[in-house]
Amino acid sequence: MNKNTRWMTLLRYTYQPFHARVLFNRILGVSRAIANLVPIRAEESPLSCDPVFIVSAGRSGSTLLRSMLAAGEQIAIPAETQMIHTLPIKFNATRRLGWETQARLIIATFESHPNFPLWGVDLSDAYQRVLKLEPQERSLARVIDEVFLTYARQAFPTAKIWGDQSPIHALYMPDILRIFPRVKFLHLLRDGRDVVASKVVKNGDESLYSAVHRWKTCVKRSRQIQKKVGPQQFLEVRYEDLVTAPEHTLNQVCDYIGIDYDQRMLDYWKLPSTVEHKYKPYHQNLTKPVFSSSIGSWKERLSSQQLAFIMETIQQELELLGYLEKLS
Repeated sequence: MNKNTRWMTLLRYTYQPFHARVLFNRILGVSRAIANLVPIRAEESPLSCDPVFIVSAGRSGSTLLRSMLAAGEQIAIPAETQMIHTLPIKFNATRRLGWETQARLIIATFESHPNFPLWGVDLSDAYQRVLKLEPQERSLARVIDEVFLTYARQAFPTAKIWGDQSPIHALYMPDILRIFPRVKFLHLLRDGRDVVASKVVKNGDESLYSAVHRWKTCVKRSRQIQKKVGPQQFLEVRYEDLVTAPEHTLNQVCDYIGIDYDQRMLDYWKLPSTVEHKYKPYHQNLTKPVFSSSIGSWKERLSSQQLAFIMETIQQELELLGYLEKLS
């Protein structure tokens, strides 16, 4: 029996006061975390692609854009994940548990999300590939990459790249950039008045305040990240252009992403790749061809008091973006 084994045996079977055990476990946890310091981003092991993240203020048409792009079957974008920005926190908090447990927890986070049934895939292959990675290949980014690769292989086998569509990520783009330094952001901008009106119809009058400030914050953070990464990693398109000139706008988006425009993208509403309307009643417009009648719908949806509050809060942004000249 070597000295280390003997020492650990004596320590294990010798009673230690509670506070001493707490201190020992903390020290042991720190040492394990240092020993298993797996990076957030993929430093040594290349990813399958530079992912595309569709972001917006919510109720801006991002699900419509996802459905259009997915219909071309060259990019695999599942239903909203809504939580990738939280994964670095979970990853850092569980370092002491070791790579296998960490990887399982991250994959299980996807599987436990309420939208995961909409993916219609089995992630068991992702588990196997991630657990077999060599130490130098391990990273949080690689786990996420394997999850989306598994989705792509099962749902869109001809896809060249994968993407994510989660409006909430517009608030956390620096966190996404930390995981994927070469990410391509696709920001879908819509008139803030229509966004807020849609939110109020969906969630009630009590959502007015949060909807206005969320739109304003998303616009601000999009401008910040746009300046940081430049045109190679940030493209902004307007909802109004997407629904009035869909073919032209989709060609622009496809060029940015690096895929070919496909006429099926306009037939999204009758293809199986569009799924959200089957589970979410507020996505029923996905059952119809693209239409533009929702532009300016705030005029009928908002009361004078609601509009006054909106204008008091975001008039400057609407002016800078040119929406007051276009739609007032």
